Amino acid sequence: MKKIIALTDFSNNAYNALYQATRLVTGEACTFYILNVFNSFTPLRSQPVKKEPSQQLEDESSEGLEEVLHRIKRDDDDADHLFITLSKRGNLVDITAKVVASESIDLVVMGNSGRSEIEAILMGSNALDIISNVKKCPVLTVPKEVDFIPPKEIAFVTDFRHAYDAGLLQPLLYMARRFNSKIYVMHINEEEVLDKYQTMNRSVLMEYLLPFDHTFTWMPRFKNKANSINVFLEELQIDMLSMLNYEHSFLERMTREPVLKRVAFDINIPFLVIPYTD
Repeated sequence: MKKIIALTDFSNNAYNALYQATRLVTGEACTFYILNVFNSFTPLRSQPVKKEPSQQLEDESSEGLEEVLHRIKRDDDDADHLFITLSKRGNLVDITAKVVASESIDLVVMGNSGRSEIEAILMGSNALDIISNVKKCPVLTVPKEVDFIPPKEIAFVTDFRHAYDAGLLQPLLYMARRFNSKIYVMHINEEEVLDKYQTMNRSVLMEYLLPFDHTFTWMPRFKNKANSINVFLEELQIDMLSMLNYEHSFLERMTREPVLKRVAFDINIPFLVIPYTD
């Protein structure tokens, strides 16, 4: 991980995500782009003053980033970490995608709840939008203000329906290698047996996981797949969840469902989403 974007709305939740990202790459050279995106819908952080609202938003963005920069430099004294602030006007998803492309970003990090408790259901509307639309970079969402825990136990939920390669699995294997983690591969039992393509993909995945401590688990098919995952995470005391995001995947379906149908999938550990590109 050489370049990481940390999205911020200046909340404690967003700062915690940034701080946890620095802990994930302690001792490694890494550039952090602290990005704040604002537009006409962004609420002012202070009382209106005698200037155009757009100018006040721009000033508040710059001032907020300076505060975050000062705070993270105080909390993270790693000499190998460089911090760059970016204040951008526009759409959060569009701006994030552009920075990912222009700076060859390795990871997007953000808090997984919004300013209000309503937005905190699942992971917040901004996080859902980023996961659904930023297709060229893994996204790590961090729960609201939880303490950093080295991910020694990582769950990888998959259906074996897509081929695996070194590039696709790199974010997962990076975390496992760095923290000497055990990887728990979870497959929700939707069929009696795997088909030939799933069997082949499972074998390929096993090859990539040979250097790591790992297990494969078939979970019973509960009525709600989110419940299956939650039970799995709780029983094994998982520190980080990882999933692939591709067209028609379980994760994609979850992110498109109405909010009330997503409430069961309210995880309290970091969630690494890896985009699948053909």
